[in-house]
Amino acid sequence: MTFAADIPDYVAFGNIVRKRRRELGLSQEALASAALGNPDRKTFVSAIENSRLEKVTPNTAQKLSGPLGLTIDDVPASLRWPSASDPSPIETRLTVLESQYAAAQSELEERAISRFLNRKLVTILSRSITDAYYDRLVVGVDALRVWTGAPFSLRSFLVCYALSLTYLVVSGLIGFFSGDISVGEIRPFQTWDAMGQALQAASPLFAFVLLVATMIWCWYIIRPFGQTPLTERHTAMRLTVVALIAGVACGVVDYLGAKTMAAAALFAVPCVAALSTLTPRRAAIYGAAGGILFGLMAAISSGLTDNGVLAFLTSLSEGFIIGGIVGACAGVVSSLIAQRMPNLRPGQLAAAGGGLGVGAVASLVGMLIAGNFSAISDGMVGLFALSWLALPIANAVLDHLSLGISHTIARYVATNRLGLFAVCLHFLLDLLLAIGFMVLTVVAVGYGLHAVTFTLGIQTLSHDFLVKSAADPWGDGLWLTLMALTTTLWTMLHLALIVAPIIAANLTRQFIERPAGRRVPAIAQDSPLDVSMGVLVALRSLTFFGVWGLVAVFPMAVLWRYPQVMDGVLHLGQLLSAGLITH
Repeated sequence: MTFAADIPDYVAFGNIVRKRRRELGLSQEALASAALGNPDRKTFVSAIENSRLEKVTPNTAQKLSGPLGLTIDDVPASLRWPSASDPSPIETRLTVLESQYAAAQSELEERAISRFLNRKLVTILSRSITDAYYDRLVVGVDALRVWTGAPFSLRSFLVCYALSLTYLVVSGLIGFFSGDISVGEIRPFQTWDAMGQALQAASPLFAFVLLVATMIWCWYIIRPFGQTPLTERHTAMRLTVVALIAGVACGVVDYLGAKTMAAAALFAVPCVAALSTLTPRRAAIYGAAGGILFGLMAAISSGLTDNGVLAFLTSLSEGFIIGGIVGACAGVVSSLIAQRMPNLRPGQLAAAGGGLGVGAVASLVGMLIAGNFSAISDGMVGLFALSWLALPIANAVLDHLSLGISHTIARYVATNRLGLFAVCLHFLLDLLLAIGFMVLTVVAVGYGLHAVTFTLGIQTLSHDFLVKSAADPWGDGLWLTLMALTTTLWTMLHLALIVAPIIAANLTRQFIERPAGRRVPAIAQDSPLDVSMGVLVALRSLTFFGVWGLVAVFPMAVLWRYPQVMDGVLHLGQLLSAGLITH
């Protein structure tokens, strides 16, 4: 129904009520009784019909419309009552508010996002990256202590001895790329003259790849030892497989030029570490059996280079004696050491070092006794004494000191939260000591070679070896150069994980965090997003990690750019070694 626009709704509604009441033949009393429940309210009905009541509510309109048969559409808009399908008053109010603020919705969202991001930036900048790294540094130093033992302790030395055996073989294989390595009568790495030119050039690379690949394979096989329970059958099978593949690999590499006994040191450390997880009795049995099987496979696979049956039998006996004694003794000792360790997994490396040290000494005694019956060649005795005892011990002593000093300095820096200048001074001291240790490594190698000559009567020509190495540190002397550089491993880790990040953190605080901190009160109050703060936060991470990387690689870059630095180190070590041995 349409209504005149110039007539008020209460007047139009009164006219409709009067007209409809008359059409139905109802009196005002009857309508008041039916709609309002009281015939006496006929005056109220009369007031509505005669437009004397301006404030008619939708509720009153609904009550009067029922007896009159009026629908909601018959009533003016302002007097219409809500139907079941109409929205609730709250929904109606929300709709009105939404329409009022629809234009400002985008602005409100942007303001909320800006405030959230500003608060996030303030949270990130509330703590300096220097403080955060110092906390992590304390945790890292404690973890290093767990894995390597206390500085200057026996456990630390055993760890260094186990690592030195690996250093010796890996550096020898790398040095093998520069040509044969001769230490007097002993030639732990040499290329057979019978090979063609192409094979001579490729054999070092193939030997290196074969040993590394086999090492990874063996590690994968024995990795469950100490972590998951294994049955007796599975333990025996895994150790047998390791002995077989390691023996074959060493034999093939022996044919290519790297002596079996030298290459075997690469597998000795993880294998003895696995044995340390067993009981002493089982470790002795499995160690002896695995060592003998390893020696047998190595002798057979390296027999291609032996001239005659006697040489082959001698090689076989060498494998039996060395493998059996080293395996049995190393297994027992490593198991006993591991039982005293509070944490087995971190203690396995120290247990392997102690077991291999005792096993090597016992095996050398066995070789000397067997040598009286011509079962062991003098060359093999000298090679074993050199590659398993003299050189690893010489390297381990200095590695042990370098680790202890670097560990002590790192703990002092971490716990006292030293500043940039103090950290640089401590690192300079550590670096000077590292250079000294490299020189002393050359001296120690000279002493080790001289000890082999003095005790076993096997000519190592230590002076000639050092002079030749000093004359060409990155060629003929690459093996000695790499052994000297291994003593700087802990210094380089100290630089990479302590000095470099602390320098980076201090520079970041000076040039990024302080300017950003001055803007923190402003962005905490302002609603617009401060883009410059976001840029500073991004630059903080870029600056920190960028400076960290540059400082960490700086010494290696200098050594790469000026390799002649090692000339002076090896020459000084050679001169000191010659002077001390002479006197």
